[in-house]
Amino acid sequence: MELPPLLTLRSAARLSLTDDQLLGPRFRRLHRGVYAPADRDLTLTERAAGTLLIMPRDGVITGVTALHLHGVEIGVPEPIRVATATAGQSRRPGVRLSRMVRIPEAAGRLVRPVPAWLSACAELNLIQAVAAADWLIRLGRTTQAQLLDAAAHWTARGCRLARRAAGLARKEVDSPKETELRLLLVLAGLPEPRCNPRIGTDHEPIGRMDLVLDPYRIIAEYDGEQHRTDPRQWARDIARHEAAVNAGYLIIRVTAGRLLHPKEIAETTYARLRERGYPGPPPNYSAEWLTLFGTSHRL
Repeated sequence: MELPPLLTLRSAARLSLTDDQLLGPRFRRLHRGVYAPADRDLTLTERAAGTLLIMPRDGVITGVTALHLHGVEIGVPEPIRVATATAGQSRRPGVRLSRMVRIPEAAGRLVRPVPAWLSACAELNLIQAVAAADWLIRLGRTTQAQLLDAAAHWTARGCRLARRAAGLARKEVDSPKETELRLLLVLAGLPEPRCNPRIGTDHEPIGRMDLVLDPYRIIAEYDGEQHRTDPRQWARDIARHEAAVNAGYLIIRVTAGRLLHPKEIAETTYARLRERGYPGPPPNYSAEWLTLFGTSHRL
């Protein structure tokens, strides 16, 4: 008999499973009265559903957990974040419970993307919040204008960060690392690049580039693992970069390892900008910048 991923005492009884069996090696307890087959690796969706079985009826999945369930994998999704307006609910292991006067807008028992992002801003840093916003925009779940409006009306914890993050969100961003690289430059006071524009001409198209600093014809490219391990992608990258250089662009290539040295990236970018006529000041490493980029784990 194939067992469901989640079992309550009632559903187990319908399957003729005894309490002793539930407490035996075939099953593991997720919460009081909620079990799963011991050999099944539950998905986040299933673990969240198991949590809702012990929550009040108005309980909804929110915050970072909801973002992950919407496909935006920023932050750590567990403990499961749940919002409820019901008073008197006790703490449960593996659950982060928020009591709210009004429950965020939800579809079923999953908070919708924008209010989930707003709730998540209470625990994300600025890079993470902007990366999550960029990701939601890329997925077509929202627009920057909608994020700005929602953040302007948000008054709960994290509201100030949400407003800043909404202002820094952009469309056409392909990955969180691109967001991180863009913010590394922008928050240091350097010019803001365009995100993934197509360069070249109608007669000689070159293709999309990650970050383009106009009018200095400088490109910052983030090379993820897929660029190195996929031979076809690697070949396309080489051809695209050679075409860009032939068209007069200068390319600054950044890897995950190079991102561990953010000042070097900012200084290199500034030096290349100065060579091409940029009249602005050098990078400004504020206390916020040093806090955000002075750690090896940001996303």
